[in-house]
Amino acid sequence: MQQKTKITFLSLLILSVVIWLLAGSSWLKVDPPKGTANLSWNLSSDGNTTGYKIYYGTNPRNGDCPSGGYAKNQTVGKVGQFKLSNLEPGKTYYFSVSARNSSGKESCFSEEMHKKISSAPVLYLQALWQKVQGK
Repeated sequence: MQQKTKITFLSLLILSVVIWLLAGSSWLKVDPPKGTANLSWNLSSDGNTTGYKIYYGTNPRNGDCPSGGYAKNQTVGKVGQFKLSNLEPGKTYYFSVSARNSSGKESCFSEEMHKKISSAPVLYLQALWQKVQGK
């Protein structure tokens, strides 16, 4: 049993040294990927709705309508779901949606939702594993 423990420890030590050496090479350099948020909402029953606008940022909104909104926004079509990408790992994001009609008028915000984006170490290990697998 002690022999097996020594071999396992030695294997882990050798693997750690190999990873440490590879980390200094350009082959293994991987920036932590950005996070994503999959958003979904109920479509408006108003037949005049032409699309939606997603508002988001790292601070909660400061009003009920777009003028008191968020740092960023993304216009989307007449869909009930959207995947936001390039979100900073380790941060909490807040989201609301507004509807737009054919005249270009925009509704006030939907209920605010939030999501904490996975931290960088978790994402970094996923990206590192994908790099090792050649994906």
